[in-house]
Amino acid sequence: MLWRATIHIAVLSIILISLLSQPDGTQAKQQTPEITGWVRFTPSIIWCGDTVKAEFHAVGSDEIDRVQLWDPWFKAKAMLYDDGANGDLVAGDNVFTVENIRPNCDPSAINYVNGLAGTAHFFADIFLEDKRVIARVNVNGITYDVGVVDPSLKGVFQIQDFGDGLTATAYAFFIEDSRHEVMDDYPVANVYCGTTNFNAYRKLYSVLPDEFDFASVMPGLLIYRPQELEINVPYAIRVSNDVRHIGVPVFDSSAKFGSDGRLKATIYHDFGHISIMDHELGHTWGMEIGDSSQGLLDGSTGHFVALSDLGGQMGGIYLSPGYFDNPGAFDPGRIGGHFADNGDGTWRLIPNTEILPYSPLELYVMGLIPASEVPPIHILESPDLTDPEHVQANIVRTITIEDILRVEGGERIPSVADSQKDFNLAFIVTQDVPFNEAAYAFFSILSMELMSKDGPDKRTANAPFYWATGGRATLNTRLPVDLPEPALPQPTPSPVPPIEVLPPASTESQPGVDSEPNGGSGPSGVSCAALPAALVLVVSGRTWRRKRNK
Repeated sequence: MLWRATIHIAVLSIILISLLSQPDGTQAKQQTPEITGWVRFTPSIIWCGDTVKAEFHAVGSDEIDRVQLWDPWFKAKAMLYDDGANGDLVAGDNVFTVENIRPNCDPSAINYVNGLAGTAHFFADIFLEDKRVIARVNVNGITYDVGVVDPSLKGVFQIQDFGDGLTATAYAFFIEDSRHEVMDDYPVANVYCGTTNFNAYRKLYSVLPDEFDFASVMPGLLIYRPQELEINVPYAIRVSNDVRHIGVPVFDSSAKFGSDGRLKATIYHDFGHISIMDHELGHTWGMEIGDSSQGLLDGSTGHFVALSDLGGQMGGIYLSPGYFDNPGAFDPGRIGGHFADNGDGTWRLIPNTEILPYSPLELYVMGLIPASEVPPIHILESPDLTDPEHVQANIVRTITIEDILRVEGGERIPSVADSQKDFNLAFIVTQDVPFNEAAYAFFSILSMELMSKDGPDKRTANAPFYWATGGRATLNTRLPVDLPEPALPQPTPSPVPPIEVLPPASTESQPGVDSEPNGGSGPSGVSCAALPAALVLVVSGRTWRRKRNK
């Protein structure tokens, strides 16, 4: 879904302006080299208050002098050097390193899932040898994330060891992929729709029974695509389908994944959050219904058309013309969102920051409501958004459920009376190094949150499946293992020491670049006060790029 893009772009706009300036506050005018790269934190998950080692692997230039990592609240920062000291293994290899970074664990800033586990975010500045600083905050459209866990979870999750690098808690299955059998490498890997990851599911079924409708793989750290070094974003793969008249053929490819017909879909979800899970689950039933003659599907994205009032989890997001132009400037004409029918011949634009449940058409396709409960769908042509609360269009196409059923040859089979309502999901985590106790707790908490019957959490962008279906279906992530149910502490993150960085001895303060230790102004005088409010959903911001599912 694209709705998370707005917040991410707004945040980047603020920080991009601040970082494009020189340390003396002047705008960089010289030609800058093409530089990209990736960051790996070791370990990738920590208990709040612990420290990590950070490595920035630069690609595309040998003109870099140093790299600075800093968090969005300007509370944690560190300089990384390629000098063979302070944890850097080889001088001059374009790998910039620092040890003992203590990520931000402030409960008012970190987007804690269930109040117990979340991600701390870092941005990066790159300094050239001539002392210019290049803004890399939006390199690859991402933040660099570390998982943080409240220490009250120590000892809460027992672990079952199956041997050969396979372990599990009661809610997550872990693969220590040291032989690269699941992914070809870490953290830069060829992982994309349907071409890899099969061994993750086969390993799951090698020790656990075939009791899962869905299986999700999440890496234990950020994974980057080799070509453009962007974060590999979530996607879904349909594995089997036995439902008729929903626009998806009946087929069964489950044997390829190790299942004997039960598995419906697999999901790759990027590291550290679960905010896209409902959306990817929706692809199990597909968005093709009625597409052959009604044009409901946006052919370029595999989602319902944006210029409609479908809304829901699977609808496209309308973006005003020029939405991505001038990302460093604030433009009140930059609009994105879903359309909703006012019932008076006009529509209102719901901002794409709103978390929406599945739409009636989506619930029908899923087998959770009858066709009679699906209202007419309107597709707007060239809408006038002068008044976002009362959008008008000269041409409006209306599509009814009867139109769709005629295209599909009848109502869904099985009907809502006979359809499946309760689903099991295996939450799988894979990485190339052993998991620490904090990682076992972190991913188990994410998995447990998928089962929640609470409403959505706007800070984390999590919308539990139960809520998204209007309480019509459940999602169970409890694994069939002989482990006791974990007794979770109250969701009140423990106090941690003040945010700090233990810098290498050679770190120097750069005028106009180093941030205030406890708020104040950013690198170029941009107020920090507005940042936390805009950043509350940045954990999901990097995922806006995905719009193709196979």
